[in-house]
Amino acid sequence: MEYGRAIVADDLARVDLEKSRPVIYDREIELRLLYEDPVSGAEHYLIRYPAGLKTKLHRHTASHTIVVLEGLLEVNGRVIGPCAYAHFPAGEPMVHTPAGGEPCTFIVIFNGPVDMSVVEG
Repeated sequence: MEYGRAIVADDLARVDLEKSRPVIYDREIELRLLYEDPVSGAEHYLIRYPAGLKTKLHRHTASHTIVVLEGLLEVNGRVIGPCAYAHFPAGEPMVHTPAGGEPCTFIVIFNGPVDMSVVEG
């Protein structure tokens, strides 16, 4: 995956994913850390949501961007599909879940260290 100082992943469909269950989800998701900047703490992930996953309203202290690769993703009430982009400002409450009864795979690029907190209410 590393070529000189560049990181290149030429077949994301073949990347091995690990199971994880952050507090905002009702079940496990699959993910893989693709890149972590040692200075800024920025992190890039490949994430796969299973069909039917429920996500709590939450926020992150770092702004982040999602690019959908496969499936449909409901983002704050709007459904987006492959090749779609969504950006979330730091601290902005959000919810994103798979839509259409199918899994969803996407890249998420955090502009700082990843944290998350559930938004009550």
